[in-house]
Amino acid sequence: MEKEKITLPIGNNKALIFESDPGNKEDLDFVKRCQEVAATGPQSIQDFFIRLSNLEQKPTPETKRRKGNKI
Repeated sequence: MEKEKITLPIGNNKALIFESDPGNKEDLDFVKRCQEVAATGPQSIQDFFIRLSNLEQKPTPETKRRKGNKI
């Protein structure tokens, strides 16, 4: 399968390019998170990855539900 190139703008004159496999769910999930971070307007690559790390550390609603079912 052909890879899809995703361009994520960083600041005014930089960009990250990620090659995603459209058939891979993990790649698609990662691209979605990266696009969410890029939409916040990071000014540096370091800022981009800090924001991405913060986003990935947030518990998802699914995780919250699983914890609630243990009662």
